[in-house]
Amino acid sequence: MFCNFYFGGYSEFSELKISLKSYLQDVQITETDDKITVSYDGFTLFINEGGHGAMFASEDYSMELKYSCYIDIIASYTNWAYELMVFIGKVLSDIDGDCILELNDKPILLRKNDVITVDGKKLSGTVDFPFYGLGLDFQVGDIA
Repeated sequence: MFCNFYFGGYSEFSELKISLKSYLQDVQITETDDKITVSYDGFTLFINEGGHGAMFASEDYSMELKYSCYIDIIASYTNWAYELMVFIGKVLSDIDGDCILELNDKPILLRKNDVITVDGKKLSGTVDFPFYGLGLDFQVGDIA
């Protein structure tokens, strides 16, 4: 399983690195000039500025997206979804701008104009996706 998380914001990549380090203290972080890799128990994140994915997502969702985050999920780790939502919630609390989270190419979370919309019905699980892990107010709706 995989996710793509594209987000905007006004911070520079160097500022994003500092922010991530401030609230990701119990995880392994590897960084280069143009990429940040964050390893959790249930997933690994690869964050970089720009790229084709962010450009195409910007066009698809009519948003200005600056960063691309590929998330490699370890599906055998049972708590990955909740931990992912906690991470996404921390990022959304710290940055401004629009964002889109796609799980296996299905959009499940959108923040546009400061409103977070979640769409779990595209997922075929028997248990509700743990969007409450965001720790933020959101609305349930359709993300096209």
